Amino acid sequence: MGRIFVFLLALGLAACNTAEGVKKDAEIGVEKTGEALHKGGEAVGRAVHKGGEAVGEALKKSGEAVQRAVE
Repeated sequence: MGRIFVFLLALGLAACNTAEGVKKDAEIGVEKTGEALHKGGEAVGRAVHKGGEAVGEALKKSGEAVQRAVE
């Protein structure tokens, strides 16, 4: 009877330790995912900004060309 109790106690402690490990791993995974999403968002923001600048510059040049043609 004593051996069974020790075995069950050891099994219970291992399960608690495993649950804590899973919880920690999940927290780390969520943190890393958040960081990756943040970096991705920054990259997209920079790309959109550059695209907007390019479109703005193209419109400016088109406007100048039209103005020259009208003059």
